[in-house]
Amino acid sequence: MTNPTSNPLPYAFDTSRTVRLILRGVLGLELIMIVPGVVYSLLVSHDPLALALLVVIGVMISGFGLLVVRHLEATRGTISADAVEVEPASFCGIPLAGVSGSFRLQQFRAIRLVRVSAPVDPMVQAGPSTRLYLVGGSGTPDVLIARAGTDAGSVLGRDLGAALHLPLEESRAPY
Repeated sequence: MTNPTSNPLPYAFDTSRTVRLILRGVLGLELIMIVPGVVYSLLVSHDPLALALLVVIGVMISGFGLLVVRHLEATRGTISADAVEVEPASFCGIPLAGVSGSFRLQQFRAIRLVRVSAPVDPMVQAGPSTRLYLVGGSGTPDVLIARAGTDAGSVLGRDLGAALHLPLEESRAPY
């Protein structure tokens, strides 16, 4: 977290942690449960129904991983006083969804702070959070620059807005 009176530039960001965590879980399920289960069903139990179900479950888990790769945004890069450098994020060599490239700071019109509500499910132990975006102007994509708790995200948004001379927009999104 930054000090509200400090200049946070250059600001290095990496929002791929959450996506990588999910994909590690997917890979773990495949490698720890499905692959040994398929091998066991083929070589030991000779149970074709168990084999078929494990293959179906494996395909479903892989499909979930593919959805994560294609749709959950993951970016990393550096914001300086005059430019934004965004590198492609990847997991095990697989490129993740997100923006990449070099952009002049003048191509961005604002910083957007998206407040994400806490989940309604009492079994989920997650609180409200924020996502910070650099909002691109005409022809420039929005760049996800941070996922944070509500207080840390608000402070970082204000600090970056002041350092980059960009207005801070706030919006809300469901969990």
